Amino acid sequence: MVYLWGMALTFYTQSKKDYSPIWVRYRQHSIDAKARTTLYVETGRLKHNKILKHKATASSDAHQKKLISQKNKALDSVKQQIELLEIKILDSLNNRKETDVVNSKWLTRAVQPRLADKTFIENFKEFIDQKKGLKSKTIVNLKGIIKVFKAYEDDKNISLYLISINSEFKISFEDWADTKGYSKSTLKRYLAVIKTVCFHFEKQGEKISHYVKYLTQDIATQSKKQIFLTIDEIDTISNLKLKDEFLDNARDWLVLSFYLGQRHSDFMRATKKNIHKDGTIRLSQQKTDAKVQIPILPKTQEIINKYNGGFPKPLSVALYNQRIKEVCKLAGLNEIISTTGNKGKTNGNKSAEVKKPKYELVSSHIGRRSFVTHFYGKMKTPDIMQITGHKTEASFYTYLNEAREIDVKGVKKDMISAI
Repeated sequence: MVYLWGMALTFYTQSKKDYSPIWVRYRQHSIDAKARTTLYVETGRLKHNKILKHKATASSDAHQKKLISQKNKALDSVKQQIELLEIKILDSLNNRKETDVVNSKWLTRAVQPRLADKTFIENFKEFIDQKKGLKSKTIVNLKGIIKVFKAYEDDKNISLYLISINSEFKISFEDWADTKGYSKSTLKRYLAVIKTVCFHFEKQGEKISHYVKYLTQDIATQSKKQIFLTIDEIDTISNLKLKDEFLDNARDWLVLSFYLGQRHSDFMRATKKNIHKDGTIRLSQQKTDAKVQIPILPKTQEIINKYNGGFPKPLSVALYNQRIKEVCKLAGLNEIISTTGNKGKTNGNKSAEVKKPKYELVSSHIGRRSFVTHFYGKMKTPDIMQITGHKTEASFYTYLNEAREIDVKGVKKDMISAI
């Protein structure tokens, strides 16, 4: 630890991995700044600003002694780089402008200039790069939020940094989103992601506003009126006499979606291999990797038999949405529904009150939503959650990681009695 003019300069590590990034901390009076350097050292070899070298023992053989020597040479190099960095920081302190505010951002600029000067959008992009294992759809959604953030900056003629995400930003962004027609739920989702990005870089030593944790508070979201299909409507759809093979195919998927309770991305991947001898269809959900078991009900079996022990021809989500609207129109689902929807094709998540016949509002998620709506309260809730992959009653987007084995006969009996 270096003491000079009442200040302290400390180099330390905080990782438990084999090799740790070296951090530096500068303290003087009320200043307490931290920054991550570009240096790494064997974990446990940096204590109180001193590099602790390896020592050979009497039992060390020639190979071990050579390895220890090589490790100590690397430690000598780290020690030298720390000393050079220490000189650089002290020189930056001595030559800083009177207007310079010494904080974590200033210290980061002294040890890693590029990192400190990054805008929030640059940090956001780096966040995506650093998060390994993100699904392609998630990456697309995150990049979409970056575009929205950039549009906000362009309209306000500003460039924001991590430290800029504060209470003033929230008020300004909320007002801007309102003028653009974004729904409160969409605004809340954007702010939640922005908050996550901020916390990610705080863990790396970046300074963020204490207000970040409150970004999503006090945003009242309007519940969107969700439509679903009743069992009577499903029966009507099931009994339709359809001449067009492509509509017949889409109709069968729609009926199946009601009895399977899965997302389009999951039920459309079902094949004969997913059908098990215990009378279930077993799937691994694409979005969450949750493993689910779905009892095969009589109506499901009818459709499986129709396709020689398999399933209808798979359809893209766009084609599926188009065709099931046509099927529902033929089934007479003409009730006028007032709900919150998109203003237009180019307006993304911007919302407005819309009134349309029910068949126009049918989309790929309706089977899953109808499954939950119909069976909730008529079956044991844990059995519904196991089939859909939902973790709690309140949440549609938090899922089980692994499926539990279910009493297939019991659940199937409950489902049939619920119909």
